[in-house]
Amino acid sequence: MAGKYCEAAIGFLLRSFSNRRFFWICVIILSVWNMTTIFMLMKNRSDTDSTSIGVTTSYISWINTFPAVSICLSKNRITKEFSEAVKRRSADGHSPSYTYIRTLEFNSTCGVDILGMRKELFASSCTEFMEKIFFSEKLLHNCEEIFKFHELEMGYCFLANNLIDYQSIEKMPLVYSSLDEFRNLRLVLRSGLIYRYDIYIHSPENQPYFNALAYTITSDPSVHSFNVEGIENNHDVIEEPVSQRMCKFDTETSDNNVLYSFSTCMSKIRSEIEMNLCNCTLFSQSKNSSIKYCGVEGISCLDKGNLAARVISHVGSNMACLPSCMEQQISYVGSREKNHNDYGDSNMVEIEITSPPTAKYFRTVTQTKLDLVVAIGGVIGLFTGASLLNILEVISIIFSKIKHTFAR
Repeated sequence: MAGKYCEAAIGFLLRSFSNRRFFWICVIILSVWNMTTIFMLMKNRSDTDSTSIGVTTSYISWINTFPAVSICLSKNRITKEFSEAVKRRSADGHSPSYTYIRTLEFNSTCGVDILGMRKELFASSCTEFMEKIFFSEKLLHNCEEIFKFHELEMGYCFLANNLIDYQSIEKMPLVYSSLDEFRNLRLVLRSGLIYRYDIYIHSPENQPYFNALAYTITSDPSVHSFNVEGIENNHDVIEEPVSQRMCKFDTETSDNNVLYSFSTCMSKIRSEIEMNLCNCTLFSQSKNSSIKYCGVEGISCLDKGNLAARVISHVGSNMACLPSCMEQQISYVGSREKNHNDYGDSNMVEIEITSPPTAKYFRTVTQTKLDLVVAIGGVIGLFTGASLLNILEVISIIFSKIKHTFAR
């Protein structure tokens, strides 16, 4: 029955097109138009949607990486040691006024070698101010195995679980599983020093930078709670163009000495805008000795130029800084103060993971170049009824005809 209907339909079309050549020309044009449209759709998908992010929930077997914890030092109070350091560096050797000393900051140069003072007065080893470290309620005896010293945009900083110090995330020391009873990092720090502590919680590939959220450590013992979700990438994701996955790996950087992350990208752009505005910069990741750092006049120039707003506007409007492909999703749960400090006059701060992650994201490639070739072959077969063997057969016949023609 179906065959009769098909024959009737074909007969109707043939009667409608008295000229068979015109009929087949219309069929070919329609097929070519359909093939072209589908080709464009497939190419567009291959160019814009070649990766996807899925979720897995087999969390019992996971080993999770604790977020990176960074402690940066900044000027806190005027001490006798600080006043003596300023006096030694004053032009006439006399003791400067209290107002002069009070307004002196470690990022300005009121006639004083600030970098030299910072090197003299600030700690460059965690042993100088860290009294105890507990992870998962276990005492860690050597803080230098956990917190590494770095001079960053935010000054003297001590970084734990940061990719800058390890070959891969898998080699980081602070990890936990879903079966662990405790998922916390507790720090006991010396109090009454010349500097205060600002703590940053971020993904392991990031570093503290000017627009990052910081928590000031005070004399009140406090606990900051977070939840963390990780993301992993299939091995072939890095081969996809950045424009498709919309993220970057740490090795995708123009400076071999600096790993890529959202924070390092923001710092680099800030430095470039500072140079354009005032011909100086507060901080540069580059080791170029010709870089000019800002003094008092430069800092005043940057302050008038509304620097932070310029950087954020530039990055937002130009998508200049893409997120890292390995970036943890860290959500802030809340903070609370403890009623009693078990460590006397020392400062105590604790970072805890409220609940172990129950989901993990996986980025995979869903549309490879081979998939595109296969799809194109399928469309050609659909609209022309030809396969690769048919095409080769036609080519063989053409060559045979040519050979036979010249053989005469």
